[in-house]
Amino acid sequence: MKIDLFKLNNLGSAPVKGEVIVPQEMIGTMDIIELKDVYVDGEISIDYEDDVFLEAILDGIMILPDAYTLEPIEYPFSINIDENIGKYEDFYSKNKNTLDILPFLWENIVSEVPIRCTKSEKMPDLKGDGWSLE
Repeated sequence: MKIDLFKLNNLGSAPVKGEVIVPQEMIGTMDIIELKDVYVDGEISIDYEDDVFLEAILDGIMILPDAYTLEPIEYPFSINIDENIGKYEDFYSKNKNTLDILPFLWENIVSEVPIRCTKSEKMPDLKGDGWSLE
């Protein structure tokens, strides 16, 4: 998701709204099977000290493996983002006219991945022919 830095500098703020598409190579590095219906809605702004701020809500669904059965589980998430993402000059000198906020959104998604999740209330019976786990 790219933001026009020239427009941001002239207006002082810009809306950030739309679907967030995370490349599969980023998702593959985590314990996430799939991300779907990920949307961001908010605003990016620049203050009098040339700091760039992102205020947004990021919603979506993570498909994660069940901790016991490894079956896919839908895990909805909603993240409130309110952070300083850096100085305007740093982004402008590196990228000329655009700021890609996908890395900042991805950091926030990764921070919401649970250590483990399961859809069952209790641990399933783990036993087989001649063995059991208690």
